[in-house]
Amino acid sequence: MSHVIGILVVVIILLTQNFLSSRKNPYLGGILPVVYIGFISFFFNKLMANSDHFSTWLMIMAALCGLLSIWISGRERFKKKRQKELDRIELQNL
Repeated sequence: MSHVIGILVVVIILLTQNFLSSRKNPYLGGILPVVYIGFISFFFNKLMANSDHFSTWLMIMAALCGLLSIWISGRERFKKKRQKELDRIELQNL
């Protein structure tokens, strides 16, 4: 049951990041990566307590890259959507 809850938490975090990154304010999408960096900084010693440092660093970097890539793709989607709306308004004005 613990694994199911963990997967649900990850899915909710990714969906939230996807939603926040495609809003008008670009800083909303930066909230979760900053919170993640703070969380990792706070628990860094506990994460490094195990002997496998490579997999810990790999996990940290993969999660951060995932959050940032979702943020970038959300911003690109927002810009395309805005440009499409502007093009439609320009066609209506002609």
